[in-house]
Amino acid sequence: MATYATRESFHLDGRRREMTRSGDDHWTQRWLYGDGGRPREEIVEGVLAFRRMFIYDLKGRREQVRVHDGDGERLEEFCLFNEDGTRLHTFYPRMKRVDGVMEDSRLHMSVDAVRITTLQDSRGNPLEKVLYNADDRPIQRVLFLYDDTGRLMEEGEAYDDNGIRDDFRNVFRYDAQGRCIEREMHCPFGSERHTTTYNEYGDVSETRRIPLTTDFDLLPQDSWARYFTYEYDDPGNWITCHEELRVLDTGKTTYREEKHRRVDYGKPI
Repeated sequence: MATYATRESFHLDGRRREMTRSGDDHWTQRWLYGDGGRPREEIVEGVLAFRRMFIYDLKGRREQVRVHDGDGERLEEFCLFNEDGTRLHTFYPRMKRVDGVMEDSRLHMSVDAVRITTLQDSRGNPLEKVLYNADDRPIQRVLFLYDDTGRLMEEGEAYDDNGIRDDFRNVFRYDAQGRCIEREMHCPFGSERHTTTYNEYGDVSETRRIPLTTDFDLLPQDSWARYFTYEYDDPGNWITCHEELRVLDTGKTTYREEKHRRVDYGKPI
């Protein structure tokens, strides 16, 4: 079994400072900040070393993200700000590595996407996302629906009439504290429901994946659950987290992990 340790340090105001992972695939990730505490650089040292630069406009809004790696420099993100408060965010996936593969939502990425534009409201919430292929043709369009409090209730691939398809959509449900406790992911190749419960400290205590029957069940249909137990210090910060992954149909535990952290002044260091 592979053994590794990850260490994270933070500034006293909560900003991330450094993350280091020891083991066979050792790497270090650092964050540098500029005026006003805005992120300026993200530096990763290891096998896949790179440097990410954050560029802001005269109003202090993040306008560009540029990446420097072994292949040179490239534009990764660009943001255009509109007078009505909305913004158009453009992301350029890096196809030769891990970018561009499907996320678990199966709505936001595609192996064919080379440009992804997202229309956001004034708070940065996505309203519409469009994926383009190498010929600059749209291959997928995703819409986002919110309730009156601004919580995301549904996202899904759009029809031409701006309706959301029943077979390609995610639906969300929240508790009284506004935390997401259920997400249904609908896809003709294997739909599923994910639930999350929290303990009295507000930390995740359990997540479950339950398959939903569809006409074409091509994805694995096991039901599984992740269980989290914690040890806390006197101020209520967790210092040890035990995670266990269990297949519910068989009761077999397939994964265990123990995480430790040291806390000072209420901030993890």
